Amino acid sequence: MKQENRTARDPRQDGEEIVGLAMKGDLKAFEEVVKRHQAGVRGFLAARLSRKEEAEDLAQEVFVTAFRKRGTFSGEVNIEAWFRGIARNLLMNHVRKFRAQPIGGSEELQILIDREFDAEQNDGETLDALRECLTELKGAARELITQRYFEGVSVRDLESKTGRGYSALTMQLHRIRTVLAECIESKLGDSLNSGAK
Repeated sequence: MKQENRTARDPRQDGEEIVGLAMKGDLKAFEEVVKRHQAGVRGFLAARLSRKEEAEDLAQEVFVTAFRKRGTFSGEVNIEAWFRGIARNLLMNHVRKFRAQPIGGSEELQILIDREFDAEQNDGETLDALRECLTELKGAARELITQRYFEGVSVRDLESKTGRGYSALTMQLHRIRTVLAECIESKLGDSLNSGAK
């Protein structure tokens, strides 16, 4: 009986080969890539949507879009990050289309935070700056951010609790987020400048 001469293969190489075939239009290879990444894509979406069915539908759309746009996959990022980018774009469109909310909606903020931290590649300095800036918020601004984003109180419920109008609350939330963004940029700039000395 003839024995095959097998050498150990790097499992990542097999993944790269399957991705390569999938991006060339091989349906079986694409199905395998989907099997490997569908749970991650669904989880990414489910964490940002209130209804499971929406996440399921959007996950399917991610893979249909990915197959249609497979020619744009350059391989410069890994396939998981590429799928997540498609998922993020579809999610933003979904929120705009089906959940037209004024600025201040928690899903919109979550998407913005995700984009910011993806761009920073989960930079610990950015998170530290955000924490510092949150501690610097005082009084009503701190209370509003705490209730809205940490306790999950809806803007409608805040409207009832505070007696203020919906538009006024969403505008104040927008202003506070702008202040936080400027504070983070300032702290990151300070840390870069002190590191350069």
